[in-house]
Amino acid sequence: MKLSVVIPTYNRLESLKNTLRGLSEQTYPDFEVIIIDDGSNDGTDKFLNSPLSPVPGTQPLGVGESEALRGKLKVISQSNGGPSKARNRGVQEALGEIIVFIDDDTEPGKDFLESHAKLHQETNSLAVIGPMLPDKNRKEPVWIAWEHAMLQKQYTALERREWWPPGPNHFYTGNASVRRTDFLAVGGFDPGFTRQEDVELAFRLQRERGVAFHFAPETAVVHRPLRSFESWHNVPLAYGALDVERARRGDVSWELVRHGFAGRSALTRLLVRAEWSVPVLSSALRLALKSGAIGLHRLGLARPACASLSALYNLLYLDGARVALGGLRELKEVVA
Repeated sequence: MKLSVVIPTYNRLESLKNTLRGLSEQTYPDFEVIIIDDGSNDGTDKFLNSPLSPVPGTQPLGVGESEALRGKLKVISQSNGGPSKARNRGVQEALGEIIVFIDDDTEPGKDFLESHAKLHQETNSLAVIGPMLPDKNRKEPVWIAWEHAMLQKQYTALERREWWPPGPNHFYTGNASVRRTDFLAVGGFDPGFTRQEDVELAFRLQRERGVAFHFAPETAVVHRPLRSFESWHNVPLAYGALDVERARRGDVSWELVRHGFAGRSALTRLLVRAEWSVPVLSSALRLALKSGAIGLHRLGLARPACASLSALYNLLYLDGARVALGGLRELKEVVA
């Protein structure tokens, strides 16, 4: 069974090298690596086309690593179009029966592909979901630590079968695999989704192809995100807007958007109501939540730091939903 590893990349050359080093050490022999350079301008293209020639200021792959990937690496260069278009292009060019998606900020262990392949050999119409774990030796900003804490909470619930079975909402292309025939049959990623494109795809895989989802801790990768706070800030805004779009299309229930308020803590709901009642307080409140999270994180107080960012995330999610719905009155109607 041939596997095709599809990796979109944009201006993450040093991070991408860690991904390639991990892939060069795989125990599973039958795979190819398809890298879609989505308009990078940091020397990625030069490096990928001359892996033994260092780009100024960077470290090349070693000779052994390059030899291990010789004949397996396919590089596609295109103008910047976003991860959905890049991954679609990669799958179109793929020769493997199984598509393995990872990101350019992850590093797989030696048995990574072996574990993905084994699960697909045992079961047809399967989507494998693998965890993305933090690098314990790396100091992270609070918003990245929050992201890893939220992922770990999800992984723990899946391992304990508190959330079971796994479903489309758990399908993240930082570490996932699916049969190429199933992917192509549903039309691939929707380029109109700049966020949650993986979850939206997963719902179509389940609905149209009967794909089942399996959480596989043994397929873990090390995850080293390079996101700025501004980038983190934009995620919940996009998620709120996209959940409204998905509800309008009938892909999900409006209960998903409603949960962005009703399913949150009493304190978060109080903060939301305070913003709705006195909008002028909004900027100061959000700055306080951000500053509080950063300060608490520096003091080593992880739980309250994450709680502060969770409150901010939920406020921003509802902002995104409000804009997509057309105003505060419409959001209140949905929430009610």
